[in-house]
Amino acid sequence: MSNSLNVISAFCSAAVQEKISHLYDNLVKNGLLPHGISYKHNSFNIKHNNLFFVSFDQSTKHSLRNLMNRKYFKKRQIVIISCEDENYFDFAIEHEICNIIHITRLDEVILLGITKRFFKQDFCLEPFFEHKEKVFDRCYLLSGHICMQNMIKTTFADFIDKIRHQAKNTFIINCHELVTNALAYGVLGITSSARDKKIYDIGKNVNIPIGKEIKVHLLMNEDLYGISVMDCSGTLTVPRILERIRRQSVVAGETIPLGIEDYTGRGLAILSHHGILTFVIKPGKFTTVSLISHIKEPFEKRFVSILATEL
Repeated sequence: MSNSLNVISAFCSAAVQEKISHLYDNLVKNGLLPHGISYKHNSFNIKHNNLFFVSFDQSTKHSLRNLMNRKYFKKRQIVIISCEDENYFDFAIEHEICNIIHITRLDEVILLGITKRFFKQDFCLEPFFEHKEKVFDRCYLLSGHICMQNMIKTTFADFIDKIRHQAKNTFIINCHELVTNALAYGVLGITSSARDKKIYDIGKNVNIPIGKEIKVHLLMNEDLYGISVMDCSGTLTVPRILERIRRQSVVAGETIPLGIEDYTGRGLAILSHHGILTFVIKPGKFTTVSLISHIKEPFEKRFVSILATEL
């Protein structure tokens, strides 16, 4: 594999191509991109180290399917840039592509974070927070006896105190969902099938034993906040992520989610609408789920944006 590092806009709509080109030029102008990364449109060598940004619609469908079948191509190299009228999920599920960013969410910060995530294998929150000075940066370790009542408000009170009023409630909801999932899968060992059938109960109190501690990292600057939660399960999978979020999402003119009566999946889907939801999974070892969200973003935004890596 060549050492050439390329950001590629391939099989893109004109709007996506123009936006990526503009964002890339701004990152170069400000000296923010890692050294040695170049940008190309539709010109690539499949053996090079490429990060592909693509649109999926009727005009690009055939070309993208051909790309999936090419020798040396790695599906984790592809990011689908979506818009409201695309039915991109069928293609993403078929090829297990769990990198989907809505075009309105793609900005310089997100492009830089995705680029570092891919080329530098940096799966932490930090790449998304390098453009402005941090106002909060702290790691927490959840262990021993945990009382679930008001747990988020009491454990992370120092962080909540620094959030502007309008984002406090959404942070609490988002953080509670991430921590609850980590407790269910990583500590209590509840299976996905049990959660689907709603035959589980975390209860009011949880004991986290040694070796199953949950790690939480919170970051904030004047524009963004980030939540990262790691458990010791490694049971989540890319197909599961795609299937659950798809069933709770409305795309391509749909009026209600396919899984409106499902017991599970709503939490991840809601998180994916509140910002960029990222996953790092090492099967049998750990699962890290993170959210990067704009502090000022209105609650009603409903754009799916996810990035997932299985190690």
